[in-house]
Amino acid sequence: MIQTRSSPQTEDYTGYTIATAGRDGMAEILPVFLDHVLHPTLRDDQYVTEVYHIDGEGKQQGVVFSEMAARENSEADLLDLGLRRLLYPKSQTYYYECGGLTPEIPKMTNDDIREYHKKFYHPSNMTIVVAGDSLQPDRIFNTLIQQQILSSTGDAIAQHNFTPLFDIIQEMDLSKGREDAPIMSKDTKLTSRTIHFPSADEDVGSIGYGWLGPGTADIKTMVALDILFRFLHETSASLFSQAFVERRNPLATNVDFDVKGCIDSSLLLLFSGVPVRVKARDDAKQHRGSESASDKDDGDQDEIDDEHASDSDVDDEDDDDEEDEDENDDNSDGSDDEGDDENDSEGMKNDVKDGMDAEEAQDLFAAGYYHEQVLQVLADFVNNGLSDSTEMGRVIARHRTKINESIEDDPHEAATSYLVPDILAYAYLEKDKTKPASIGTRSSIFTIIDELDKMEPQFWRDLARTWLLEPSMVEVFMIPDSRLGKIIKATASQKQKEIISSFGKEGLAKQGVMVVEAVEANKVNMTPEIIATMPPIPDASEVPTIPIASRYLATGLDDKEASRPFKLVQIVETNTFFTHLKLCLPLTHLDEDLRPYLVLFQELVFQSSCSIPTYVPGEDGSEEIVFKHLDYQAVVTLVADTFVSHEAAVGFGNDIFACSWMSELFVLACSAERSKFKDQCQLLLRVLMFTEFTADRVLTVAKNLTTQIMELKRDGGDMLGVISTRMTTPVRGYELSTGYCRKADATLKRTQAGHSAQLESPTPVLGNDMAISIFRQDSFLKRIVQELKQKSDHVPKILAKLERIKQALLQSMSEVIMNSRRNGNTPVAGFAQIGLPIGFGAGQHAETETDDPVKVLMEVWDQAHGLYQATSRFSSNGNQDSAMSSKKRKPSEPFHRQQEQPNIRILKDEIEATIKASHLTLEDESANMIALSDNRQAQDPFPFPRTPYRPLAAYDGAPNSVLISMKSITSSYLVSIAPCDIVYHPDSATEENYLDQYATLLLCEILSRSEGPLYSAIRGQGYAYGCSISVYLWTAQMAFEVRDAMDPVKAYDAFLEIIRQMDTDWEAVVGGQFEIETAMASQAYQTCMERATAGGALSWVLRGAVRGHTSIEELTKTNNYLYKVGVADLKRVYNRYFKQFLNGREGAGLTTVLLTPPSPSDSIKTHFAAQYGIDFQEAALQDFEIEATFDFSQATRAGVSTSTSTSTSTSTSASASTPSSPL
Repeated sequence: MIQTRSSPQTEDYTGYTIATAGRDGMAEILPVFLDHVLHPTLRDDQYVTEVYHIDGEGKQQGVVFSEMAARENSEADLLDLGLRRLLYPKSQTYYYECGGLTPEIPKMTNDDIREYHKKFYHPSNMTIVVAGDSLQPDRIFNTLIQQQILSSTGDAIAQHNFTPLFDIIQEMDLSKGREDAPIMSKDTKLTSRTIHFPSADEDVGSIGYGWLGPGTADIKTMVALDILFRFLHETSASLFSQAFVERRNPLATNVDFDVKGCIDSSLLLLFSGVPVRVKARDDAKQHRGSESASDKDDGDQDEIDDEHASDSDVDDEDDDDEEDEDENDDNSDGSDDEGDDENDSEGMKNDVKDGMDAEEAQDLFAAGYYHEQVLQVLADFVNNGLSDSTEMGRVIARHRTKINESIEDDPHEAATSYLVPDILAYAYLEKDKTKPASIGTRSSIFTIIDELDKMEPQFWRDLARTWLLEPSMVEVFMIPDSRLGKIIKATASQKQKEIISSFGKEGLAKQGVMVVEAVEANKVNMTPEIIATMPPIPDASEVPTIPIASRYLATGLDDKEASRPFKLVQIVETNTFFTHLKLCLPLTHLDEDLRPYLVLFQELVFQSSCSIPTYVPGEDGSEEIVFKHLDYQAVVTLVADTFVSHEAAVGFGNDIFACSWMSELFVLACSAERSKFKDQCQLLLRVLMFTEFTADRVLTVAKNLTTQIMELKRDGGDMLGVISTRMTTPVRGYELSTGYCRKADATLKRTQAGHSAQLESPTPVLGNDMAISIFRQDSFLKRIVQELKQKSDHVPKILAKLERIKQALLQSMSEVIMNSRRNGNTPVAGFAQIGLPIGFGAGQHAETETDDPVKVLMEVWDQAHGLYQATSRFSSNGNQDSAMSSKKRKPSEPFHRQQEQPNIRILKDEIEATIKASHLTLEDESANMIALSDNRQAQDPFPFPRTPYRPLAAYDGAPNSVLISMKSITSSYLVSIAPCDIVYHPDSATEENYLDQYATLLLCEILSRSEGPLYSAIRGQGYAYGCSISVYLWTAQMAFEVRDAMDPVKAYDAFLEIIRQMDTDWEAVVGGQFEIETAMASQAYQTCMERATAGGALSWVLRGAVRGHTSIEELTKTNNYLYKVGVADLKRVYNRYFKQFLNGREGAGLTTVLLTPPSPSDSIKTHFAAQYGIDFQEAALQDFEIEATFDFSQATRAGVSTSTSTSTSTSTSASASTPSSPL
């Protein structure tokens, strides 16, 4: 049970990693692993498939070539390489792209690789790091001695029979050529370069800055710089975020940093989502395919930018008709529709006249402007220091905690990362190799942090001055170019024509034969004799995992249960440094007009102002409630000080505009140090209940979100997921589109035997995937920005809708059930998870920790919610209290900001009376509701109601397959999706059901494994860098996916040929028992790894509960079905699920999405239609946009109110009319 990973190649070392489930596996596999590293065959046929070849059609392919072709023109890679080429001289490895650039790869030969391996891959130049629990050092050392990697003494590298071919210290001499680095220029302290990159839009770019860092041995300074950068950028309240991101007119959407701890270290400061204004766009048009005027490094830019083809080189590939077509489609790939006057010489004036202020119209890429803003932030800190003397101490405490978190999340990676710098320092800097290596200096990092915690504030100011403000620095502007993708493709097409002409028909035929022979030669041939030497599959149950215990507690056991939107708490104890809290609150009852606001809401929750309530004694001895107002910077700081990590998101696996599963829930999660559990609960709930939404904050966040959408639309992999979700998710009743809307097909019935046990809600559960999709959010957020900038009459209504989402999240379960049904949706129950260290509240921590964390959470919820109910009641019912009505307020102001005084005081007696009355009302309503409902499942979250994917019916003939060309990508992406529901209800599932589940997962593993059928037929041929077939269990989808493809047509051909061949020659594809057992071991490894860390354990237990397995024993028992799967089971699921891909005809349930670079060949559509019945319809991204049938100016439908129990309505619902505005 092992997992190997690709070698982490960097500019100064190459690493190979392997992980095993348990120490026995490591002892078994280590000799084989090292033999592969030190003694590879490096055959010519391996070079053909893995590195580079020209196929029978004159196309350049190969695994390495395909990877770099997809990467080398991306914004991130170009920025990284651009910075390094300004920081380092050509004599250093840091100057070069370690993966190789496509113009250079064809110049290499297999002999070059053999010589490179001979030179560097020897025990004397290798360090082995083995990390794990309860290791057996003697066993490991004996293995290394047997492999002749160590001498018989076991304490020295074997040097006999080896003559070094090089002096590693001389090879890595950092002083060599240092003066030639652009940053060393004596003429200027700023060296700048502009790089253009292919993009569908020309609206946002990025800017990077770099400095040379301290020596690798100066650990204290390296750690101090890490802490300094955390202080300068980490939260939205930090200096760089305030200056660049959190402003009415953002200069960037994100700020990041990197202290690159290589031998010759560097410091990087990166700004992404930088708006490109008119002047920068004009410059991009003038410099297409050429070096920027600011470049001083003659010729080097051509190695960073592609060797772009001129218009004359494009030939008929780029005819006028195609150009006109592309220009018309410019906005379809996500650019703002800003009109066609961007070339107008009066562009700046027009911008200002149309509503932009001077700051908003400023060209951020103008020479010196952005650099000046960066220096201003640094100078302010150096000159003025900290605004709060305790601030750096809090940042240091957080830095220490985040290191602990990284160790807990991935202890192996953390251990290795702290050792590698010492390993490299010894190799490159220590001339006397007879001295023992000083390995482990970074293990003293906590001691160093303790020392830094005692430093005076002046230390940090001096640190910023020494390393950031005063030294020379480099700057790289990344400017998007919507024509560049087409030019790159035309250049590749021109290169292919030249190759065809050079080889001729006969030569190309030979190339085709050579590739076929190479693929065949590389197939793994496991003879019976070899298989007989293999150890048996280890029993996963015997592999040590961290201890895990779980239990459940219902929360409806007291008279306050009605105020809570969750009915059950899952408590999980495991090995963790922290306490973890996750609240999963229902969204099924949310009014339809509120759903598009969910993205804004999730981004604002932890980044908005709050009024935090506390009890204080009054002057007359009575207790009063005081609301202390905190602006959003104070909230962000408090959150950072209290939580180790936190999240507010729609569903699980949220990535702002998409989530992996369960979008029916809103998830609030946080972790904290174990001594802060009560503070953790209090802050999480207070932030949720007392967040205030203001126009300025909403405008800033909305602007940044629109920019993030532009960046998202440039990434092929991300867009493949977004579009396929759009194609396979039914729209809600209020959602409209330009012809790509799809709905669940109620006529489809389960026809396959054995499916009655599937975990499926009897009525559909509608999620929020489309509401948060970029296809809904793009136009929605732009409209929000427009209304807020204009300060229109709709602004109070926008803020009110965000407040209504909060109100809905705080409703009781009885209200959730009632309003869900009124909305025509299936109600779901909320739940919570508490993750605790083993022994929490006992032993040495008994005095500082509670022994009943659920009771603490309930008490904190009830107190906070009571305050929320009472203060909301006072703010909405017009009561005139002497303490609260002495000052008039503006109706649009949030309630807790009404007073001129900083604090608001409310008598505790009034609060308790309000809460009591509120509870009586809720209890009566809850009783009535339960009496009417008799639906126990609505009150029980486990198993969670689920609506699996079914083939969708289309409105107006919407296609099942779409082909989209994107100007921002240089390789293709494809996904083909078929229904595959293998999740079963635990109360009714049979043994065959469980065997189906594990057989399906196992067959996916067999087909997708390294050196397996898909790998050999697709990646081995050079058709694509990545390919796999997998199952998304909760959503019930099987997906075949191709990534970074040079030839998606041949990749799909190869995939379907494999599926066909399985029907006629099973063993030729799947193999025998050995291949099946190997795949079992891989699946078992994944199960073990889930339970190897605290975070994995918490997810594993929660995922099991959602599927209905509420005990560790049940989960473990179902996992054992993996070992019972036989060939008959594999063939059964093959016929049931995998063969669906062989029929792409309409109605077969197959959905296919293909993304290509600009100007895809017509032969793609012809081939897929003729061969597979997949009729691609060409589409643009704008075709998938979703509009709503309501306007935010409409009143809430009376029968679907989401107000709290203190202000409910009993009117019947009425259908809404279609307004003119999408909001």
